[in-house]
Amino acid sequence: MFDPRVSPDYRWVRVSTRPRYELARKQSLGGRMRGFFDLLPFRRGDDLSRFSFERSLAEVGVPATDMSPEDELVQLLKEAADIEQGLMLQYLYAAYSLKVLVAAGAVRLIAVEEMGHFVTVQNLLAACGSAPSFGRGRWDRGNPFKPFPFRLEAASVGTLAKYAVAEMPDPALVSADVKPDLPDLTAQADAAAGTPVEAHRVGLLYAKIYWLLRRNDDPLPDPSKEAWAGFPVAEMAANADLRGRHVRDGFVVDATAANATPEQWRGNYRSVIVDPISGRESALGAVAEIAAQGEGFANVAQSHFGRFVEAWRLAKASTDLALPVAVDPFYAGVGGDEITSTDGRLFALMADKIYELVLLCTATHLLLPKATTPDVRAKPAKAAIVAMRDCLSVLAGTLSSIPVSDQSPGKVCGLPFTAPSTPTSPDLKKVVGRAREVMAEVHRTIGEVDQSNVSSALKITAASIGDTLDDPIKLLLDSIPL
Repeated sequence: MFDPRVSPDYRWVRVSTRPRYELARKQSLGGRMRGFFDLLPFRRGDDLSRFSFERSLAEVGVPATDMSPEDELVQLLKEAADIEQGLMLQYLYAAYSLKVLVAAGAVRLIAVEEMGHFVTVQNLLAACGSAPSFGRGRWDRGNPFKPFPFRLEAASVGTLAKYAVAEMPDPALVSADVKPDLPDLTAQADAAAGTPVEAHRVGLLYAKIYWLLRRNDDPLPDPSKEAWAGFPVAEMAANADLRGRHVRDGFVVDATAANATPEQWRGNYRSVIVDPISGRESALGAVAEIAAQGEGFANVAQSHFGRFVEAWRLAKASTDLALPVAVDPFYAGVGGDEITSTDGRLFALMADKIYELVLLCTATHLLLPKATTPDVRAKPAKAAIVAMRDCLSVLAGTLSSIPVSDQSPGKVCGLPFTAPSTPTSPDLKKVVGRAREVMAEVHRTIGEVDQSNVSSALKITAASIGDTLDDPIKLLLDSIPL
């Protein structure tokens, strides 16, 4: 049985799917539906049916509030942004630890795709008249949608199983070659998480977002036109707490002039979803596309689940899978493994400042006025990508060469991904001002490295990171019309 979490913000509204099963039962007697009926989640004898869409709707339900549909949509999109950023960081951390290059590349690409989900959710927020949302603190304060507790850790058979299950579609849609692995996969995932991994939570979040975005309760005359294939429109409408709860016409506006675009963000990664939002229909399409690629109940070719399963299989066959990186590393405040080595603390601080720059550049991109020319709008996107791809990846490798402490020579440092101490403001002027401050802090830290007793190789690495950042950040800061 499910045990829905209690949240001060949400209650869970269960959606009965029994009529669908009864219809399938009757039709199955005719022959054509017999095979389909046998595959329905409640017909399976194993516990994997807890991940099915129908059972999740019936036993957990979808989140609900007493807000207006418009306010609720914005709130749920902020929750989605929180989840997408948290997944991205955990996947990146694991990818940077992997020694098996094929697995590392696969997990890193999934992290990049999560960045695309994160940016698309920001586009959706903009289309709803909301400022960008960059928080992720609710992972640690009981986010009711997180599939497992937040944990930065090295890749292992267990962690890859955990990530795979978090992205698993309805088990009825899992390919035949993977189904025999599901019992082991879920058992290892639960063990690694220390709690049952709840893949359905994020899928139910996106299902409610999708419902709020629909124009009304009516099924489409042509069901094939529904962006979310097989979405239970009639079942949702039958619930009094959900009936008629859709955002008003005109609430979701054309935000394409201010939205992030694929050309600016995905580079050569064709699988990265970055959808500009032109109105209600494109918003529905974007939500359905995100859910299908990762956290929803549908399944598509090259889904996150399928690629995590392949990485998990590679991990099981490996005898030297990952670096012994710290778990939840920190150098100030509290966390898991404390970085006490002087070199490690300097480079960890630099990494945190550069991650803050990634967020600030992303916020700048999304807060630019609609009249901003495309060449200017592209600059903060480029700066964010350079900081992530060319600087954080180098720092991940550098930190992994530095012991956490003199007392723990066998364990090495990792990217702390500490939440910025200064929250990202919806004010463009404040965001750009903070970016200038952070860039100055990065250079001060590079100066400390240069004056320290670290090796010449580490000094060269720090200086090269500063040089790599200087041009795109300077171009960004000099071009913003304040």
